[in-house]
Amino acid sequence: MIEIIAIILQIFFITVLCYFPKKIINISSHTKIVLPISIIYLSFLLLFLSFISINLYYVNLILMVIFFINLFFIYKEENYKYFFNYRFIIFFTVVFALSLNLAVDLKLGWDAQNYWLMKSLNFTNGGNIFDLQNFPRPDYPHFGSYLWAVFRGISILDHEYFGRIFYLYIFLASIYSIINFIEISDLNKTILFLLVVTILNNNHFLSGYQEILVFTYAIIAGCIFLNSNEKILKLKNITNLSICLFIIFWIKNEAIIFSFLFLLSIIFLNFDKKKEVFIFFSFFVFILLIKIFSAKIFGFDINLQAGNYENFQFKKLDYYFSLDRFFLILKYLIISFIKVPILIILIAGVFVNYFIKRNKINKIMLLNFFLGLLFVVTAYILTNFPVKFHLLTSIDRLIFEFAGFNFVTLITLINNLKIKKLIK
Repeated sequence: MIEIIAIILQIFFITVLCYFPKKIINISSHTKIVLPISIIYLSFLLLFLSFISINLYYVNLILMVIFFINLFFIYKEENYKYFFNYRFIIFFTVVFALSLNLAVDLKLGWDAQNYWLMKSLNFTNGGNIFDLQNFPRPDYPHFGSYLWAVFRGISILDHEYFGRIFYLYIFLASIYSIINFIEISDLNKTILFLLVVTILNNNHFLSGYQEILVFTYAIIAGCIFLNSNEKILKLKNITNLSICLFIIFWIKNEAIIFSFLFLLSIIFLNFDKKKEVFIFFSFFVFILLIKIFSAKIFGFDINLQAGNYENFQFKKLDYYFSLDRFFLILKYLIISFIKVPILIILIAGVFVNYFIKRNKINKIMLLNFFLGLLFVVTAYILTNFPVKFHLLTSIDRLIFEFAGFNFVTLITLINNLKIKKLIK
């Protein structure tokens, strides 16, 4: 019973923590973007704190201060009405139910046990980012593990899965938020939310793997993208999107490539706006340089996957680009699409969207889809690991990240189909 109460309190704490006053995040009345922007601002603050090696005790005190400030403004601005509607109550219930499932099924994935949990324990036990040089795979980014430690530490009970409840919460919050951009009734939004969560509910992704965080922040980037209403190159939107992508940089190395392809798609189809494109590209280069220099300061390897791609040999091109290798990759790619069925909808969506309504958003998502797919295929073609082993151990998770960066397609598909229905 005590554990159930602790879980409820943890979810309540995270809920308030992830709802910043609108004045602080510079949002007026767009309630559908408050939650995603609050999450990235909170995440950015925690990312900053992870670099300056503040003891987790003081980090938890900072979070408590933010909690009470947010709680005050929720009451003052009467934002509590946002939480007392059936959609949010169902959302809270789903978070609670899946949190209970985490408490019952504590199984961690192989990478989670050997890398991510170990890094998390470093922070829990008073270590800092410099100490990670002595841990397995120091080239793997630290931020997911840091979040794991922070939210484990803030909980009433000292159980590791309380840190993963934060993963679960923002994962569900990102889906809840992006569905708000669909032009359908609240009832249909709720049904769709439950349907998407059911499709994506896989303990494999909730077992400490970091792909769930990349998926989450990619969807939040999608929320910023959709909220911009084709004005993504406005300074405010550029800033928020850059912050979101910077957070992703410190979760998984390959997510940097997905982020760059997303950026490239936006820039390519807005190239007539030279000033804005230059600013956006400059922002991206700036945060990438921060990533590179920070990695060097903390003694981390910045290779995409240490021990793999740096051993690429041009003289073996016939080996890398063999038909047998390509068809093996294609086979496992199709299997992964079936395992993550929402991807099938996304694949259909990019084409249907393009032919229904050839606006800038749909063109960007079509280009982003093909560039992302090209990266996935290329990553396995050029791997120096045994290709079948590499596919078996990673492609499902890589495809999950890919889905996050293309989730906007689902939202625009439903809206476009609705438009077409109205036209008829």
